[in-house]
Amino acid sequence: MKAPFVYGRKVGREHFADREEEVERLKIAMMSGQNVIIYSPRRYGKSSLVGIALEELGKKVYPIEVDCSGVLTKKELAERISSAAIRTWKGRIEEFLRKLFKTTTPRIIIGKRLSVEFVVGEENTALEEALKLPKRLAEITGKRVVVVFDEFQEVSNLGKEVLPKMRAEFQKHKGVTYVFVGSKQGMMREIFQSPSSPFYNFGMHMILKRIPEGKFKPFIENKFKESGFEIDDELIDSVLRITKGHPHYTQMLCYRLWLNALLSKRGGISGEDLEKALEEILNETAEFFEEMWDSLTINQRRLLVAIARNESDLYSRDFLNRYGFERASTVQAALRALKEKELIVRENGKYLIENPLFELWILKVSEG
Repeated sequence: MKAPFVYGRKVGREHFADREEEVERLKIAMMSGQNVIIYSPRRYGKSSLVGIALEELGKKVYPIEVDCSGVLTKKELAERISSAAIRTWKGRIEEFLRKLFKTTTPRIIIGKRLSVEFVVGEENTALEEALKLPKRLAEITGKRVVVVFDEFQEVSNLGKEVLPKMRAEFQKHKGVTYVFVGSKQGMMREIFQSPSSPFYNFGMHMILKRIPEGKFKPFIENKFKESGFEIDDELIDSVLRITKGHPHYTQMLCYRLWLNALLSKRGGISGEDLEKALEEILNETAEFFEEMWDSLTINQRRLLVAIARNESDLYSRDFLNRYGFERASTVQAALRALKEKELIVRENGKYLIENPLFELWILKVSEG
């Protein structure tokens, strides 16, 4: 049986909740040549959003999807760009490669997917060649080329000359749209919003947030109904109070509810089912949460407890006294550290714990 809820991987329209407006805006930007910078915390559906937009544009564009996660060298970046560039090609590969690569001849590896390997020691030449490929593809195909860099912030670790080199090349490209996707928001802002950065003002910013209850609720209800299960409004409200509209954890909790109902062979979902599903997930993640908690300083733990309790004025004298902070600067230091660890996010003017299930665990720990 096909699962109605999917999490932990890229999904298509069928399993994608909300974001209709974002998909349409992205498609228009891609076709019109407007570069786009997309960022949000991890597991907010950025990659799925881009994938859906590209799928719906279909043959109108030539996509180059480059995963920058864990990239360590300029040579490796050049190979990832080049490999992504040739995978979409449908014609004769030999003639295509001669038109594509001008100053270097890479080795083509034929495995499950075509990939490119450059000669060791030629990483600068290889990168220069790879950065020119989108423009050449636009000329060869006559289509708009859309280049997507996923986890683009990783590129900034490859040396101070890499970003200026990329910007200098990309700004000359006609018929090419660039989409930069990232989950480390501080690094992405530094790259695209700092006046001293080569990529300052290079595109339109699209910041994904958690999904509003009014959008998520009908999605959840319809998915349960399509799979033969009834769930009432109050129970959906309870799910969304727990997950706070986080796309990944909402799908995770709903999947567990559906799975348990399927195994029990009952046609409806109850409050007891929700309690059981939540307990199972928390038990499975308890060891990971404990390790994370143990890695934090006492001040970082105090601040997480305060945020979990929905405290808002984090610098008042009353707050400092109640939570054992000597001064406001100590709170600022703890906030900075938790942001760097990606444990908290700021949305709509307030701090939230990135993982709502970790928030529940923290509340249980703090209540003894």
